[in-house]
Parts: sequence; structure tokens; C-alpha cells
Amino acid sequence: MDAKLEKQISSSSSKPGQPELANVPQRKSRKQLWVGIVLALALGGYVLKDKLVFLPPQSQSQADNAKMATRSNTQAVLTVQLTPVKLQTFERQLLVSGTVWAWDPVQVGSEVNGLKVQSVLVDDGAHVVRGQTLAKLNSSIIEAQLAKKRANLAGAQAALTKAIQPNRPEDLTSLKYAYHQAQANVAQEEAYLARAQANHAEADANSKRYSWLVSQGAVSAQDADNRNTQAKVFQAEVNNGEQKVKAAKLAAQQARDRLTMGNSGGRAEDVAISKAQLAEISAGIAELQSQLAQTSIQSPCDGIVLKRSVHIGDISSINKVMFDLVRDGRLEMRANLPEADIALVQAGQLVRIGEVKAKVREISPMIDQESRLGMVRIDLPKNTHLRPGNFVKGEIGLGQQAALAVPSSAVVFKNNRAVVYSTGDDKKAHMHFVEVGARDGDFIELRSGLKPGDQIVAKGAGFIKDGDLVNISE
Repeated sequence: MDAKLEKQISSSSSKPGQPELANVPQRKSRKQLWVGIVLALALGGYVLKDKLVFLPPQSQSQADNAKMATRSNTQAVLTVQLTPVKLQTFERQLLVSGTVWAWDPVQVGSEVNGLKVQSVLVDDGAHVVRGQTLAKLNSSIIEAQLAKKRANLAGAQAALTKAIQPNRPEDLTSLKYAYHQAQANVAQEEAYLARAQANHAEADANSKRYSWLVSQGAVSAQDADNRNTQAKVFQAEVNNGEQKVKAAKLAAQQARDRLTMGNSGGRAEDVAISKAQLAEISAGIAELQSQLAQTSIQSPCDGIVLKRSVHIGDISSINKVMFDLVRDGRLEMRANLPEADIALVQAGQLVRIGEVKAKVREISPMIDQESRLGMVRIDLPKNTHLRPGNFVKGEIGLGQQAALAVPSSAVVFKNNRAVVYSTGDDKKAHMHFVEVGARDGDFIELRSGLKPGDQIVAKGAGFIKDGDLVNISE
């Protein structure tokens, strides 16, 4: 426009007979004319048909935009260095979060009902060992019952002893004497029988001899009858002696049986009954002894008292937990992972939780059907600063894996989206939205948006925009 105006002004001033400029009362010199024109142009006007015309002033932003547009079309905004997108080995990490808890929580309570808590010997955070007494219950009732049962046990033992051997030593001595006396009676009766038999034999022989002498007339018949009667008397004595010997032997046999029974003990059924009674009382004592032991609440394992829920004066109940323990003091982190991520986790993998180094112990074999999450249990080292209930975050090391990578300085974010810039033959910046992944040192994983070998701006991406002209540094 300035050249056109200058041409109009020069042509109008060179032609003779041209009318004077409007709003100029008198002719001016060429120098004054040029001063007016320059002033008009500075104020946003121009010369039209020898008249000064003023334009409305432009805003400062429009002017700046115009200048920037002119400069962008003609001048590079930045000198950049290019770098290729390439494959690089990444140490893969899986981010996890979860809660710290006991790896094997143990709940300790009472095994008897209705007893008052007499004393509590540990508090929260105490380190305990297996068998250590944690609390004591009032055991006076059980001790009294136990004393009664023990007295019954002594009576049952005496009854069994009597059933086994009902005779006292002096009784056994009497039985032995009676047996020996019976044997002596047998011997005496046998001697009487032998003498009677001898007398009978002599009398029988005399009776037979006198019978012959009568036939010879040597003796009278009366003498023969006397001898015959005497033989019959001795025969009767023999028969009586034989009966007495039998009776003496029977008495001796009975004395022997009594002595044998006295030595062998009582009847088998009496002994069995006594043994059953003794066993019943012994079982009752064992039950009371067990209940007495249960009045001492003991730790079933080594560990740490996580929570104490009992106080002196409480009444024991088998449904009430008194102490929560962390078995062996071992803690774990329980992390729930999506089913796609849990497939990447294996037992033994290293887990970093801040400065704490842990290891994956086990992976749940089941995925929750509603949440689609699976639990991973991570062993924490002993003497860690972490406490049960802490919410923590960690990284599971998945090993090395090749992936597309670019320098982290090449990635900028616009509207919460990752962006990189590439250039072509036109030397203009071209913006690409990309999906980024893990970081490894100064490099960042590129999951989508570019392919291997693509050249991108390595540094200064935050100072350019899509379409800017850039210089490329060799």
C-alpha cells in the first residue's frame, strides 16, 4: 500500500493543472507534503484522491499475531536435534498397592465359659513365646471339684484292691492252717481205717478157723459164733473208717479250694466293676485338670500381640477373642491385581516398597467373580517400619523386556496427553499423540503412536507447536 500511495502522490504532483489536495488551503512545498503523508500513515490513514483518510487502529494482539504469522512463515522458531525411535531393554515393573497385615493371624480366647478374668499379663505390641501365659482366669471352683474327684479316686482304688484280694494276710494264714489241719485229719482217718482193716482180717481168719474146729469137735459152737460176730464187728469198723477217710478228704479239698481262692483274689466280675468305677473317676479328674489348665490363657506360638481385647473382671466366653497375635512376627502385603496383571506375577519375584525389599510368596489361585481381582501375598522382612493396617504401594520386578523407547525429554504433555514431535522434508514440526509406559533412567517406553526408526525431536519439544518451522541440528 505504501508504494501505491507513493506512486499516486508522485503522479498527482507531476501533472500540471491538477487540483490542490482537499483540506489544504494553500499549496505546500513537496517537503511539507511528504511530512503530512508520513504523519497520516503513522496515524493509520492513507491518501486517497489527494485526501487523507484515517483507518481505525488495530489491537495490539492482532498486530502481534500478524507479526508472528509473518515470522512463522519465513523464520525457524528453534533449532532442534532429532533422535530415532528404537528398541531398548526395559526393567519391567508392575505397580501394586495394598494393606500390610499378619501373614498368619492368630486369635486366642478361652476354652471355658463363665470364669472371671483374674489377671492380664501382656499388652499390645508385646513379644511372646510359645506357651507363655497371657492371662489367668479364676480357678477356685475347678480346684475344689478336682479335690473332690481325687478323694473319690482314693476310695475307688481301695475298692479295687479289695475286689482283687478281699482276704487280709491273717485271713490267708487261717486258710492255710485249715487246709493243713484237713490234710492231717485225712491222714488220721486213713490210719484208723488201716487198723480197722487189720482187725477185720484177723477176726475173719479166726472165724474161719473156729468153724473148722467145730466140725472136728475141738471147740464148742458157741466159741465159733463169738469169733464170727467179732469178724462182723471189725468189718463194720472198716466200713466206718472208709467213710471217715472220704469225709476227711472232702474237707481237705474244700480247705484247699478256699486257700487257692484266697491267694488268687476276688471274683472276676467284682474286679471288673471296681476297675470301671476307677476309670470313670480318673476320667473326671483328667477333665477337671484340663479345665484347670485352660484357666491359664497361653500363647500357641511365638509372635507379637497385635490387639488385646480382654480386661480384668471380664467373664470368659468361648466365643470371645482375647488376643490377636502376629504369628512369628511375620507381616505381609496383600495386593489385589486385575486378572490381566496377575498373570505376570510369579512366586519369588522381588518387590520394592519404598526402601523395603520384599518377595512375592503366593498368588491366589482364584479370581473374584465380581471384582475380577486376584490377591497376591508379599512377604515383608522382619524388623520393618511397616505396621499392620498400613496402606502401601510397591513395584514388582517382572524382569527385562524389549520395547520401543524415546528419551524422556522428547515427551511433553498437552491436555493430559503425551505428545512427541517429528519433522519432515518441509522442516515443520508435526505433533503425534502417543501412549507411554514404564520409565528406565532417561528413557520412556512408547506403547503406541510411532514405529521403530521414526525421527522425533529429542529436546525442546515444549517450546514448539504443531506446524512450526524448525532448524535441524546435525
